[in-house]
Amino acid sequence: MLEAAHIDRYFGTHTNRVANGLLLRSDIHALFDLGLITVSSHLTVQLAPWLRDSEYGNFHDKPLTVPLHPAYRPDSDALRRHRKGCEWYHQ
Repeated sequence: MLEAAHIDRYFGTHTNRVANGLLLRSDIHALFDLGLITVSSHLTVQLAPWLRDSEYGNFHDKPLTVPLHPAYRPDSDALRRHRKGCEWYHQ
Protein backbone atom coordinates (compact mmCIF):
# COMPACT_ATOMS: atom_id res chain seq x y z
CA MET A 1 0.00 0.00 0.00
CA LEU A 2 2.89 2.41 0.70
CA GLU A 3 5.62 3.15 -1.80
CA ALA A 4 8.83 5.14 -1.80
CA ALA A 5 8.36 7.92 -4.35
CA HIS A 6 11.29 9.80 -5.85
CA ILE A 7 10.85 13.57 -5.76
CA ASP A 8 13.38 14.06 -8.56
CA ARG A 9 12.83 11.25 -11.03
CA TYR A 10 14.98 8.14 -10.72
CA PHE A 11 18.16 8.50 -12.80
CA GLY A 12 20.33 5.80 -11.25
CA THR A 13 21.57 4.97 -7.80
CA HIS A 14 22.72 8.54 -7.08
CA THR A 15 19.05 9.56 -6.91
CA ASN A 16 18.32 6.89 -4.28
CA ARG A 17 18.73 8.96 -1.14
CA VAL A 18 16.34 9.55 1.72
CA ALA A 19 16.01 13.29 1.06
CA ASN A 20 14.87 12.55 -2.51
CA GLY A 21 11.97 10.45 -1.34
CA LEU A 22 8.48 10.56 0.07
CA LEU A 23 6.58 7.64 1.53
CA LEU A 24 3.23 7.74 -0.26
CA ARG A 25 0.18 5.59 -0.73
CA SER A 26 0.39 3.94 -4.16
CA ASP A 27 -2.42 6.00 -5.74
CA ILE A 28 -0.99 9.25 -4.32
CA HIS A 29 2.43 8.22 -5.67
CA ALA A 30 0.93 7.91 -9.15
CA LEU A 31 -0.70 11.35 -8.90
CA PHE A 32 2.59 12.83 -7.63
CA ASP A 33 4.49 11.31 -10.56
CA LEU A 34 1.88 12.71 -12.96
CA GLY A 35 2.32 16.19 -11.45
CA LEU A 36 -1.24 16.35 -10.14
CA ILE A 37 -0.10 16.54 -6.52
CA THR A 38 2.90 18.45 -5.21
CA VAL A 39 4.26 19.88 -1.95
CA SER A 40 4.48 23.61 -1.24
CA SER A 41 7.53 25.39 0.15
CA HIS A 42 5.69 25.34 3.50
CA LEU A 43 5.46 21.53 3.23
CA THR A 44 1.73 21.37 2.63
CA VAL A 45 0.13 19.04 0.11
CA GLN A 46 -1.20 20.83 -2.98
CA LEU A 47 -3.66 19.28 -5.41
CA ALA A 48 -4.42 20.27 -8.97
CA PRO A 49 -7.63 22.35 -8.90
CA TRP A 50 -9.70 19.69 -10.67
CA LEU A 51 -8.85 17.13 -7.95
CA ARG A 52 -9.91 19.30 -5.01
CA ASP A 53 -13.57 18.24 -5.25
CA SER A 54 -12.65 14.58 -5.64
CA GLU A 55 -11.98 11.88 -3.05
CA TYR A 56 -8.47 13.40 -2.74
CA GLY A 57 -9.75 16.84 -1.73
CA ASN A 58 -9.18 16.21 1.97
CA PHE A 59 -5.43 16.14 1.35
CA HIS A 60 -5.27 19.67 -0.07
CA ASP A 61 -3.36 22.10 2.20
CA LYS A 62 -2.63 19.38 4.76
CA PRO A 63 0.85 19.51 6.30
CA LEU A 64 3.30 16.88 5.22
CA THR A 65 4.59 14.72 8.06
CA VAL A 66 8.38 14.88 7.95
CA PRO A 67 11.13 13.16 9.96
CA LEU A 68 12.49 15.00 12.98
CA HIS A 69 16.10 14.65 11.83
CA PRO A 70 16.83 17.37 9.21
CA ALA A 71 18.99 15.04 7.07
CA TYR A 72 15.98 12.81 6.42
CA ARG A 73 13.55 15.55 5.44
CA PRO A 74 12.55 16.02 1.79
CA ASP A 75 15.06 18.07 -0.19
CA SER A 76 13.61 21.57 -0.65
CA ASP A 77 15.32 22.04 -4.05
CA ALA A 78 13.88 18.75 -5.32
CA LEU A 79 10.42 19.78 -4.12
CA ARG A 80 10.83 23.16 -5.86
CA ARG A 81 11.72 21.40 -9.13
CA HIS A 82 8.70 19.15 -8.75
CA ARG A 83 6.40 22.16 -8.19
CA LYS A 84 7.91 23.87 -11.22
CA GLY A 85 6.88 20.87 -13.31
CA CYS A 86 3.25 21.23 -12.23
CA GLU A 87 1.87 23.73 -14.75
CA TRP A 88 -1.24 24.33 -12.66
CA TYR A 89 0.73 25.30 -9.54
CA HIS A 90 1.35 28.99 -8.95
CA GLN A 91 3.13 30.10 -5.81
